[in-house]
Amino acid sequence: MNYLENILAELSNSAKNIDNQNISNEIIKSNQIFTHGLGRSGLVLKMFAMRLAQLGHNSNVVGETTTKSIHKDDLLILASGSGNTAQVKIVAQEAKKVGANVILITSNEDSEIGNIADYVVNIQSKSKYENDDSITIQPMGSLFEQTLMLYLDSVVLQLMNEENINESDMMNNHANLE
Repeated sequence: MNYLENILAELSNSAKNIDNQNISNEIIKSNQIFTHGLGRSGLVLKMFAMRLAQLGHNSNVVGETTTKSIHKDDLLILASGSGNTAQVKIVAQEAKKVGANVILITSNEDSEIGNIADYVVNIQSKSKYENDDSITIQPMGSLFEQTLMLYLDSVVLQLMNEENINESDMMNNHANLE
């Protein structure tokens, strides 16, 4: 069995089935963007927050020591495969209390956090709690996390196009204290 080819086929199938909410509009109109997720999903969102900063957006990762306060008209982007992660749900509820917009990226749009969110992007995969070999041969939430990364990279390209930003512009915002 060629595992890499199987993974690539799964990613292709998962990407084709994303109900592609246009989250770039929400990002562009937001004062600040916050990202939050736990585990591997959280790591993917940290990468996305970095790209948003390189695009010139005011981006924050929830839980970091330099994270600012969220306010009305800000945007919180969450990732939770199950859509029911307790800590992520609490963050969503707190953001809604102040009038921020919430986007959830999940494999379970009919979930507790999905009911809180203003927008839900559904990625066809399985959560770490499911055991469905018909969707993926990969363990736990791997397919969700991989597709999440690729989807958010496609959002970066969309933002570059919509905001007329090129790679040189992004390099001006790239960390230079490395």
